[in-house]
Amino acid sequence: MAAKKKPTKVYTFIDTNIFLDFYRSQNETSLALLRKLEGVKENVICTYQVEMEFLKNRHRAIIDNISDKNLNIDPRLPAVMDDSNLSGSLKKHKSDLDKKKKELKKRVSNIIGNPVLYDPIYKSLEAIFYSKNDHVLTRDMKIRHKVKRLAWRRFILGYPPRKSTDTSIGDALNWEWFIHCAQKYPGKYVIVSRDSDYGTYYNDKAFLNDALKAEFRDRVGKKSITYKTKLSEALKLMEVTVTPAEEKVEQEQMANVDSQNQSSKNKEKKGMNTLENLLRLFDEPGSPNS
Repeated sequence: MAAKKKPTKVYTFIDTNIFLDFYRSQNETSLALLRKLEGVKENVICTYQVEMEFLKNRHRAIIDNISDKNLNIDPRLPAVMDDSNLSGSLKKHKSDLDKKKKELKKRVSNIIGNPVLYDPIYKSLEAIFYSKNDHVLTRDMKIRHKVKRLAWRRFILGYPPRKSTDTSIGDALNWEWFIHCAQKYPGKYVIVSRDSDYGTYYNDKAFLNDALKAEFRDRVGKKSITYKTKLSEALKLMEVTVTPAEEKVEQEQMANVDSQNQSSKNKEKKGMNTLENLLRLFDEPGSPNS
């Protein structure tokens, strides 16, 4: 009888933005995806760079997305209605909401100040960051020196993954470690990121950057590499069961992030227009600089 073929292992690198997006979700179902990822941490390629970026941006992600602004209520009514039952009811609701706001602020403070006890996202990711697997790059591994040299070289040459505004070699370091693991361990390889420097998302499909795809083929060989923008899709490639509800929540989470990013871009554009208008005033005849 022929021996049963051993299933091909799927190794997955997950970009920091995917982890930070969990703080932007308004549905606790999304945390189920993170718990499932923790259950297959032996398949996760990670670096101390990802850990640093997560810790660096964790506070801001929490503060920006856990807000008490939706608990505000103004109980004031026109003076002619001040003695009405409606006015009294609104004032009571405001008092209740003020208590809820205090509870919320206390909980947020606990999540920020004592994540080991109060932040389930932090706890799940710590299990991944400090996994004893050889494909998790830590600061005490000698190979890090070689990886950093290669990362610096590709950074100054302008190789992807790199944004035009990048001032550090973080993405380059993560990619070089990904390549190192792919050269060393047999299996299939997956990248999960929503950054455009890794690839393009078009018509509900993710496409890996052509230069990265060609480099992977040249340096690794014919091993499979797949680019995804959704953690749920990567989990399914690792043969983890994902429910339709979990997929739906992640899709909503992505839409929420896109909306926030577009809002930020609009504010930035408005600010630049205001600055341009001010500069134009100084160039007009009769201005101090004319």
